[in-house]
Formats: sequence, C-alpha cells, structure tokens
Amino acid sequence: MARPGDRRPLITDHAIAVLAKGGARALSHQAVDRAAGLATGSTSYYFRTRHDLVVATIGRIREHSRAAFDESPVSVTITPRTAAALMADQLLLLAGPRRDDALAVFSLVAEVEGDPELRAQLAGCLFSRELAAKLLVALGGSDADGAALDLIDFLTGILFGLLFGQRRTEDADGTRIADALQRFLMINVDAAGS
Repeated sequence: MARPGDRRPLITDHAIAVLAKGGARALSHQAVDRAAGLATGSTSYYFRTRHDLVVATIGRIREHSRAAFDESPVSVTITPRTAAALMADQLLLLAGPRRDDALAVFSLVAEVEGDPELRAQLAGCLFSRELAAKLLVALGGSDADGAALDLIDFLTGILFGLLFGQRRTEDADGTRIADALQRFLMINVDAAGS
C-alpha cells in the first residue's frame, strides 16, 4: 500500500503506459518523468536503476491483476462454465481497459530473458499459477499443478491473439472465448481427475 504522497504508484503506472506505447526500448527514467509530468530526476529518485524500475513496474502490474480479480464477480457454484466465463471476462478486460498492462508484459519478455527471478515475476503478473491450480482442484482435478501451467499458457495464447492476432478486441467474442476455455477445463479436469 502506498503512503500518502508516495509517487511510486504514479511512476509505475506511467512506466506501464510508456512500455505499452513504445515497448521496452522506450522505457527510461526520463521517459517516465515526461509521461507522468514530473520533474526530471523524479523517477530515478525512487528507482535508481532501470532494473529497479522494471521490478517495480512488474509489481504494479501484479497489483492491478490482483485488484481486477478481487473486483470480479465470483459465482457461488464453481463449474467449468462459470470458471470459463470469469476467465473470459478477465481476458477481455486485459485486451480492453487493462490493455496497457498486457502490452507492457509482452514488451518486457525479451528484457527479462536473462534474469530467471525477474522472468518468473513477469510470468506470474497477469495470471496466477497458484489460483489456476486451486481452480482446477475445485473443479475436481486431483493433480492440477501441471494442468495449471497448461491453463496459464492457454490464457496467455488467447490474450496474445486478442492483442495482436486474429482475435483482436474488435472481433473478440466473450462467449466464444468462454466456450474454448470451458472445453479446455473439461478436458484437463477429466485428465487431472483420472
């Protein structure tokens, strides 16, 4: 939780916007200062190195993801259909109102390749493997850890398609996405429960 007057959330939100607009090469302390309307040197005061800024930005995206998940309506009864609908809604949110978060994550992929810790943080900032595994167990899967990885990869692929591919947001159909996710869940819950 940020303290009153703490500029870190403002700075990292603008770092996300810089990444979304210009990619990883556009991310610099000065670019964030300009985007946030702050005096030159403000970003470097809070985040001394580019690495520090990237770490904080990934953390901020994770905060956004947690807040979006917490704000989503959760069905009392968890079924493959209700879970698929919730995930489809989250994907459409990432392709729409949270588009900058998703674009920032994809723009940082090459940036974190050589840093296993940072790569793991980036990999988990949009979708939670732990929550995916819990969902699969709640749906009746017995060994859901591997299926959770598959689910995260499937979600990431759909998101990529929504952002850059044939499922662009103007063509996005939440029902079709939910249907695909439901099929995935049915197959993987049956496989995990076998």
